[in-house]
Amino acid sequence: MNLFRQSRFSSNVATAPLVGMIVALVAAIIPLAERVAGWVLLGFFAAGIARLVLNRPGARLPSLPVKLLLFVASIGGVAFSYGSPVGIEPGFSILVALVGLKLIEANGPRDFHVLGLLSFFLALCDLFFSQDFMQWLYVAAILLLVLATLVRFHRGGGAGSYPRSAWLAGKLLAQSLPIAALLFLFFPRVYGGFRFQFSQSLMNVGGMSDRLSPGSISSMALNSDIVFRADFPDGNIPPMSSMYWRGGVLWRGNEGLTWVLGPFLPREHRVGQLGGPFIRQRISLQPHGGRWLFALDHPAGDVRGAHYQPGNVLQSNRAIISRYRYEIVSRPENREMTLPDDHRKAALYLPGNIAPSVRALAASWKGNNATPEQIIEAAGRYFRHEHFVYSLQPGAYSEAHGLEEFLFERRQGFCEHYAAAFATLMRLDGIPSRIVIGYHGGEFNSLGKYVIVRQSDAHAWCEVWIKDSGWQRVDPTDMIAPDRTASSFASYLQTHTAQPDPDSAQGSLTATGLREIQHDIQLAWDSLNYQWDLHILNFDEEAQSNFLFSLGLGSTSWVDILFWILLAVALFVAALTYLLRRPRGRVDKIAQGYAFFCRALARGGLPREPWEGAQHFGKRAAQQFPAQAPLIERISALYIELRYSPAQPNPKPFLAAVRHLPRFSTGGN
Repeated sequence: MNLFRQSRFSSNVATAPLVGMIVALVAAIIPLAERVAGWVLLGFFAAGIARLVLNRPGARLPSLPVKLLLFVASIGGVAFSYGSPVGIEPGFSILVALVGLKLIEANGPRDFHVLGLLSFFLALCDLFFSQDFMQWLYVAAILLLVLATLVRFHRGGGAGSYPRSAWLAGKLLAQSLPIAALLFLFFPRVYGGFRFQFSQSLMNVGGMSDRLSPGSISSMALNSDIVFRADFPDGNIPPMSSMYWRGGVLWRGNEGLTWVLGPFLPREHRVGQLGGPFIRQRISLQPHGGRWLFALDHPAGDVRGAHYQPGNVLQSNRAIISRYRYEIVSRPENREMTLPDDHRKAALYLPGNIAPSVRALAASWKGNNATPEQIIEAAGRYFRHEHFVYSLQPGAYSEAHGLEEFLFERRQGFCEHYAAAFATLMRLDGIPSRIVIGYHGGEFNSLGKYVIVRQSDAHAWCEVWIKDSGWQRVDPTDMIAPDRTASSFASYLQTHTAQPDPDSAQGSLTATGLREIQHDIQLAWDSLNYQWDLHILNFDEEAQSNFLFSLGLGSTSWVDILFWILLAVALFVAALTYLLRRPRGRVDKIAQGYAFFCRALARGGLPREPWEGAQHFGKRAAQQFPAQAPLIERISALYIELRYSPAQPNPKPFLAAVRHLPRFSTGGN
């Protein structure tokens, strides 16, 4: 009975592979740490340490009642922490707690294999929240570590066994890559791509809002988070100053400098209203929780799963809660000839609390029957000549009298201040106007030939209705800070930072050079990550269909394709089996070394008999050459260990001893 209890509760797993498996589990859990209760993580680490402590000889693993108690405490603790055991965070917390319990009870090959499978599953869970290229490399490293640990577990110990196990695991992975690539390219896609992620709470993450007020855009000016990337398949990349990424249109101005979406308006009739050269864009939009879709002025094509809102802006039918990729065509020329009455009414609406001084300013531009173009020019002269300042931190404005305060007193603001003021002034002069919000410019990545648009590129501008010309863009920011609209906001900030004093010029140049090198490396990595997203993660049904058409297989049925896939996999496995099992022509250095040892003794007058084993021959040689007996005995012992030990020891000591053999003489010394 004592032997039974000892074999049941004592550890039968070697320490080295156990440590490797614990490291793999920890590595797989680290990316999930934000979604797991803190006390569960501490409990898992405690379970790992306890399992290592219990792995010493004579130690006993926890009994069944102890494990049941820990199980009930874990489930109850998670339910208490989150209020329910149901949900993403509670689910992951329970999963990590159960993996810790399994780690404590792991004892033997079956339990060790289960830990390996759990490591694979946790590594897969890491991809549920991020699928950047770095994350995939991280998961691949975990996969390699788990395979190496399993190989090490079955091969036993010995010097250098873990590096050799890792090498074997790497070869196993390399042998599986052709099959994985074949299935990836040709297996029928029954879902929209290779991306699988949990939905997250992302409301307002994108920074865009349907309300414009002082500070709403300037608050994003120092945010370098990426909003979307856009490439131009036809190569007709517009200049950076012309990259106005349209996102939303605000129709109603409220008190002060605040604007909102406005009344419900019917969709516009857009056929034939846009002209100019086509600019095709492929946009990869980051999840932001809203429905905004962005495109260069003016979007002219349709996007599956999206529709147009009044103001010629795209909006998704569903919230963007995962990375969204779409293609859109824009045309820069607006050829609208008529403005619907309800749109005109919305574009001329004015709140009732506009100050008399503001009305007087607008009226001063309208005298002598001035045309809309002349009024717009007069407004531009006012902003340019009255010492207005483009400022990232203009300070707070009064909610009720902010417009008057901005135009006549402080005259400092960001793009939202100028757009709101200009649009209101135009309406006071009877010119229909509206505010467009979105992004301007971006950073061009020359390696990947695409544009990176960040939150810091957020921008607001105006559109005014000109008879016989339609809606025309007017950017008041360009009147105040034309160098801002000539590039991205990051470039604008970089060129407007204070210059260092001459004494520190050399150090500043060195720091600038290092920053440029770092920035180039970041762009190179971003390009690699973007290509991974473009060609791998977005390899959906449409991309696969185009790939098959390029190979001339567009009309081939899926049944035939599946047949050829199975045949190719079978042929590959058969060829790989043949190559691995055929006799190898490798040189056996151990056999060569022992043959050299035997030849050296034969030249000294002591040939090895055909029936003689290594141990017997070594003893006879040591007696024949007593002066070299220690070296002969060492060589014989190392050779026997190399040939018959299951641990596969290192052959280097044996080969080094053979190289030190002296020349034996027939005299026996």
